[in-house]
Amino acid sequence: MTTPIGSRQEQIMTLLLNSAGGMSIDEMAAKMDISRNAVKQHLVGLEKLQWVKEAALTSTGGRPARSYRLTEQGLNRFPKQYAWFCNLLLDDLAAELSTEALEKMMWNMGVKLAQSLAPQFSHKNTQQKLLALVELMQSLGYHAELEQAEGLPTIKAVNCVYHDLAQQHPELCHFDQALISTLLEKPIQQTQCMAKQDCACRFNLALAKD
Repeated sequence: MTTPIGSRQEQIMTLLLNSAGGMSIDEMAAKMDISRNAVKQHLVGLEKLQWVKEAALTSTGGRPARSYRLTEQGLNRFPKQYAWFCNLLLDDLAAELSTEALEKMMWNMGVKLAQSLAPQFSHKNTQQKLLALVELMQSLGYHAELEQAEGLPTIKAVNCVYHDLAQQHPELCHFDQALISTLLEKPIQQTQCMAKQDCACRFNLALAKD
């Protein structure tokens, strides 16, 4: 979830986005028509979020002034549109591969990601893994929660993070299935899918005793 910030801080972020070399407090104050102290206060908040950092000293003909610039985290806060590129890539893959081959590729990608995350799930029982997985999916934007369906643990996700892509390429769902089943080390069944016009994605598993 995006951290909310005030309109003045948004202005500072935008000014710094358009000034790759950085800006001084005086320059920002002049552009925004506010006091230097006000700019400083807003910068303190942005520095705490690690979106802005001090850069090199600059000189405007008078005394040297410290400039500020966006961090990588600050840059990444601005919207990035990757869907069109992913769609082109998937279109090309779908044209070259059979449906089964594309599903296998998505599955293998899910397994690969799960393996990189496996240390976070080691030495946990199934319930602990479920809770850790829901927390992970929350951080990725799935808006996931743990439920019970017919006595079985169910992960419900109400936000498909690649909804439009999955509607055109349902093979993508195999990525989620592989990620979840590999991290839980148990087979799962996807019973609902938002890409198929369901209200949520649901992943059920049979819970065996640890």
